[in-house]
Amino acid sequence: MTTPFASILANIKRYTSFTPQEEEEFCALLSIRKVKRKEYLLREGNICDCEYYVNSGCLRTYHLDPKGVEHNLYFAIEDWWTSDLYSRTTREPTHCNIVALEDSEVVQITQDDLEAFALRVPAIERFFRISYQQSLINQHLRNLRMLYMNGQERYIHFRTNFPELANRIPQKHIATFLGLTPEFFNTIHAKVLRLPGLK
Repeated sequence: MTTPFASILANIKRYTSFTPQEEEEFCALLSIRKVKRKEYLLREGNICDCEYYVNSGCLRTYHLDPKGVEHNLYFAIEDWWTSDLYSRTTREPTHCNIVALEDSEVVQITQDDLEAFALRVPAIERFFRISYQQSLINQHLRNLRMLYMNGQERYIHFRTNFPELANRIPQKHIATFLGLTPEFFNTIHAKVLRLPGLK
């Protein structure tokens, strides 16, 4: 299907399938949003009312602590999803910011439209259930790595498993995502790049 929504449909079809009519109805609920580099998709204090699929570009989700220090929580590139599930579910203001690291294009669907569609089409519930399960597993594994891996091991794991992120995201953001100070990150960065198989 050659539409602006071909990629998101292919992503969803990894776990479920639509009838042609369901596919048409779903696409009618979608819209394209372009986000310039450094532009915010979501700001702390606002209520998140959309789920976003990244068509192109790269976005960063972070939290600003009371001391004004940024803590990176999540990155999203092509064929990934991003949002704030807490804010979307509770309708409470978000504690997060989502900002574009590159000129980006996302496909968005509102929470209300998604819930209404899910009532009619169980296939989309299956997709998001599996997606959220995978997200929870990944977060669980990340928490464990923070406990038992040292900083260098965490960075090696990051570069090995997400090379496309390692080469697109500024090092200062990778450092906070891995729970490292910029100074320590700079110390291990060159050392890690000298290891066999890592660039």
